[in-house]
Amino acid sequence: MRLAYWLTGLTMLSATMGSAETAPPIAIVDSATPTEELPVKPGVYVGQKITFDDTHADETIVRVGVWEADVSQTRLIDYPFTEYVLMISGRLVITNADGSTQEFTAGDTFVMPKGWTGIWDVRERMKKQMVQIGDPTAVPKGEPVK
Repeated sequence: MRLAYWLTGLTMLSATMGSAETAPPIAIVDSATPTEELPVKPGVYVGQKITFDDTHADETIVRVGVWEADVSQTRLIDYPFTEYVLMISGRLVITNADGSTQEFTAGDTFVMPKGWTGIWDVRERMKKQMVQIGDPTAVPKGEPVK
C-alpha cells in the first residue's frame, strides 16, 4: 500500500515538473552582473540588466535583475510595482512622503511597495539586485530633485 502511494506521488511530481528540455535554466544575478545603460539625463549613469522574467498562471509578473546609478536625487511618483531590493554597493538615502528618511548600504534589504512616492538620494554610486513584481512594461515615473 505504501509503495502505491509513493508511486502515485512520484507520477504526479514528474507530471508537474515537465521535461528538462522545456524547463528554463537557472538565472545568475550577482554583484558582477553588468548593467546596460538606460536613456536618462546626460551625465548621470543609470543602468539595468534583467536576467530573468516569468509570468505565472495567475498573471503575476516577476522580473529579477540588477540596477545601478551614479550620485543623483530623484523624486519617484507612484512606484509602478512592488520591488524587493538587496543593496550590493553604494549608499542610498530614501525620504518617504511623510518626510522620514532611511539609509541603506551594501548588504541591506528593503521592499519598495507599489504606489510609493518619495525621494531617492544616491549619495555614493550604488548597485542593487532587485525582484520586481507587477507589470514588466511599467516604467517608474520620476523627476530630478533640484
